[in-house]
Amino acid sequence: MTEKRVKILGMMSGTSGDAIDGAMVAFDRSGACELLWFDSCSFRPVEFERIQKLMRAADARDITLGASYIAELYARACQQFFASGHERPDYIAAHGQTIYHQPQAVDWDGITLTGSLQLLNGSLLARRTGVPVICDFRAADMAAGGQGAPLVPFADLFLFGKKARRDLLLLNIGGMANVSAIRAGKRPQMVCAFDIGPGNVLMDAAMQRAGLGNYDRDGQLAASGRSNRQTVERFLADPYFTAPPPKSTGREYFNADRLDQIAAWQAQALSPADLLATLLDITVDSIAAAVKALSGQIRFPADLAVSGGGALNPELMRRLAVSLENIVTVTSCDFLGVPVMAKEAIAFAVLGYAFVRRRPGNLPAATGALAKIVLGGYYPA
Repeated sequence: MTEKRVKILGMMSGTSGDAIDGAMVAFDRSGACELLWFDSCSFRPVEFERIQKLMRAADARDITLGASYIAELYARACQQFFASGHERPDYIAAHGQTIYHQPQAVDWDGITLTGSLQLLNGSLLARRTGVPVICDFRAADMAAGGQGAPLVPFADLFLFGKKARRDLLLLNIGGMANVSAIRAGKRPQMVCAFDIGPGNVLMDAAMQRAGLGNYDRDGQLAASGRSNRQTVERFLADPYFTAPPPKSTGREYFNADRLDQIAAWQAQALSPADLLATLLDITVDSIAAAVKALSGQIRFPADLAVSGGGALNPELMRRLAVSLENIVTVTSCDFLGVPVMAKEAIAFAVLGYAFVRRRPGNLPAATGALAKIVLGGYYPA
């Protein structure tokens, strides 16, 4: 790396599958960084539907072509960003589209296996943009015995550790919800980080199944309904919620099939509003329980900064603040100087910077890996 700042475009498309976010971050040799710009490129309805299908049931042909398809969508997003006047980066650090995540070991013919698949043809993206691409961040952590997730906690500690005035929880609510717990001090420490469970995924699926849109805007439908507490408690009895970290999950475990499970529990069908209220409480209550379970590791009262689409849902944020009153101060990560929808894209820029500097990009406390290791694969322009 030369003496000048290196500019890395972090790119992320998450489990909600609705858009590609891009965040340009400049790093100097000391590691100090600055967000230069953030933008987003939404998928067209036909693209959204295809990506949802890839995440539900992709066969070999879908996977083969899907990697190039996602690369073309990422390249189009870059073209949109640059055409609008955003400056070009030195590197692109791209997450790709997760379509399957298997962190729990399975046995194939006496061979123990784990894996995670993020669709993205790095060579094609580098060719289309003329920018070197760093991607495939999860594989190296899994090869070192980790779950390959969550990876964002490395960036959480990098970005926010020194800003913490008291112990700090970074909560991201996208398709899934995950949390990073930082112990504040002269040498901030990531005490643990893990996937909590469903964030928006079940609520979004319920809206889409009912033909009411892709998501419950501002939580309005949930706010108008009545939560079925028996269903909430039955759902939260799932063993995933009480399993100790490190742990990670995804659409393979929490998906639209759970709506059928919930429907089967009802003596009388829930109205769309009541179902949304119930699903929102599942998200909020699982988060609240996970936060309270950190009492031995985090000093309360603490700060909790929310990012992701969930931070833009006022009903979710209201219920979360009520559930965690006197335990944490609930705010958005705007409080820390980072736009709520930009944090995960920024995180991949940070992971890209770690790769460029040949520094480990994982936190064993978060992923369970046996060692700190450099993450990512490189595709030259």
